[in-house]
Amino acid sequence: MRQALPIHFVPCAGMPMMAFGLTTILPSGVVGWPLATVLFAWTVLALLLCFVPDLRRFQESVDLVGSLALASLTGGVSSPFASMLPVVIVISGARLGMRTSLLQATIASLVLAAATSISASGTGAAQIGESAPPLVALTLALHGVAVLSGRLKGRWSALEEQHDLIVHSLEEGIIVVDSSGSVLRANPSARRTLGFPQGEEWRGKHLSHFLRRSTDEEFRDALTTPKKRPQAIEWTAREGEQRSFLVRTTEVEDGLLVSVFTDRTSERRVVEAEARLLHLEELEELALGLAHEIRNPLASLRGAAAELVGGKLPEQQAGRMEEIVRRESDRLDRTVNGFLEYTRSRRLETPRPILVGAIVEEVSDSIGQRQDARGIEIVREMDSGIQILANPDEMHRVISNLAINAVEACAGEGRIVFRLSCREDFSVLEVCDDGVGMSPEIQARAFHPFYSTKPREGGLGLAIVRKIVVTSGGWIELDSAPGLGTTFRIGMPLASVIEAVDMKVGA
Repeated sequence: MRQALPIHFVPCAGMPMMAFGLTTILPSGVVGWPLATVLFAWTVLALLLCFVPDLRRFQESVDLVGSLALASLTGGVSSPFASMLPVVIVISGARLGMRTSLLQATIASLVLAAATSISASGTGAAQIGESAPPLVALTLALHGVAVLSGRLKGRWSALEEQHDLIVHSLEEGIIVVDSSGSVLRANPSARRTLGFPQGEEWRGKHLSHFLRRSTDEEFRDALTTPKKRPQAIEWTAREGEQRSFLVRTTEVEDGLLVSVFTDRTSERRVVEAEARLLHLEELEELALGLAHEIRNPLASLRGAAAELVGGKLPEQQAGRMEEIVRRESDRLDRTVNGFLEYTRSRRLETPRPILVGAIVEEVSDSIGQRQDARGIEIVREMDSGIQILANPDEMHRVISNLAINAVEACAGEGRIVFRLSCREDFSVLEVCDDGVGMSPEIQARAFHPFYSTKPREGGLGLAIVRKIVVTSGGWIELDSAPGLGTTFRIGMPLASVIEAVDMKVGA
């Protein structure tokens, strides 16, 4: 991974900086032009390594040579610069492994031995003998830290291999790009999905090199733009297959972006298949209900027509047959019209802001005039200023259907409450009654087309109510218990919220 230049400066120039610090404890007169030359050359090489990433593989060798050169010029094993060698060996072992660190420890021991012998040769054998124990101790220390740091490298490598194995085995695609959009890492799943070439040729190339089509723009932006929440992306692969992804992109450090994308195509297909199956089940139930509603009138019409065609009926009985024909024909007409209204997908009027309270008052006043509602108390608890965006006629029908159901549930006596309030971004209308209530079985089928427990024909009232509410962007709930009454709860988006969203989109 690419990191910022200041982060690389410390490991590249750390050892030369330590060497400059150790010059302060050298005896006076020791620092001369050879020592200054080595320090200057070492510092220049460290800066070069910092600015040229391709040369950083030589960093450990440069640090070893610099440390040995300074130690050799200032007394060998007795030099303050000799204390830098264990640090160099530890770093080398942690980065390059045990074999390299042991080789460097051996080279350092031999060079120190030679420098110590040369430095002590002018003072006699006694001085050489005094230098032997520190030399042996430093040699053992260098080889010891070489082994330990090499084992650290081995454990770190094993951990990295385990991490890579886990990442590579994931079905989710994982890709890392830098701030410019160049690909740094990608697991096999990501490479297969995006069509990366074999080998390492993809590394360092811009993401637009692989996602270059105009249809790839949304997917490419999702992989290069950090978001707090996952993004659902529809993407067409080069093979023409439509695929769905859930993409989460996070910025980790220095502009590096890590994207994790999950292929949800199979899940989407399962959801679509379940929706189609549910739709087919609803169509089957709707067809059975419609057939049932048509069969009875047709039987009556067939019998009446047969009697009339015979021409032998008395005038009074013929009139009754004609009345049956008209009544059952009207019933068929109402059934077909209700069916057409239920299946209609487009509204006749454009939705507009309306005051829900005004419609509730109109419906409740109208319901109060019914003969079967004379003994029912009607209560209104409303915030009259609430506005929603809807079709007035459709909302009138919704509230009327719920109110009529409440009146019939009360059976001539009881209490009906209309309660209107706001809940977050929705208006909530509750139509409550203390009537007979519904069993769980009836509640489960209450919104099904042509299902009704009442003698009156139809069974489409609640089905139409739910369809109007849902297609208007709202929701409907039913709470009921036998003997405890029923509450229908409708939530509709507030007009102010919808208008604010429309203005934002338009801007």
